[in-house]
Amino acid sequence: MISAETVTQTWQRLGDLDEIQAQQMGGQMTLEQPYVQVYLLAMSEQPEFDENEGQIFFYVGTVVWQIMKQSPKQLREVTPAELERAEKANERFFETLSSDTEADFLSATKTMLEAHPEPEVLRYVVEAIMEEDEEYDPDDPPIRDENRGLAFLYLKVVLDAFISCME
Repeated sequence: MISAETVTQTWQRLGDLDEIQAQQMGGQMTLEQPYVQVYLLAMSEQPEFDENEGQIFFYVGTVVWQIMKQSPKQLREVTPAELERAEKANERFFETLSSDTEADFLSATKTMLEAHPEPEVLRYVVEAIMEEDEEYDPDDPPIRDENRGLAFLYLKVVLDAFISCME
């Protein structure tokens, strides 16, 4: 299991990258996790997301990849089949929740965090998409409320696919 300290250090390290380092990391992701990169790009361009939301989504997905690389277990390349399996499992979960009340959803999310194989990484995803920075206009948050569930779903798919590829 990846520690909260590792999650925080990795997230901070990536936040300090300059543009050239970020481009190099993108090239590294193309080599190591091409299907995840394509998935993140495709999902970041969903019509529901504006350009800023798409960039935040892609960044959080990249941070998740870097965090998962810190695991003592070897991370192998995610295949399209593993992404599809994770997507189907998460879609069923969210279909179940969509008929519940908000309180049921919050309770289920809390239970999911407690039972997840990488709870600190999942907690980072939740915090990153829920974050509301003071620099942003309250009427224009980094990820709008109506898109947070979708961003969470797509990022959890990526995280679960990574977990399935740990050896």
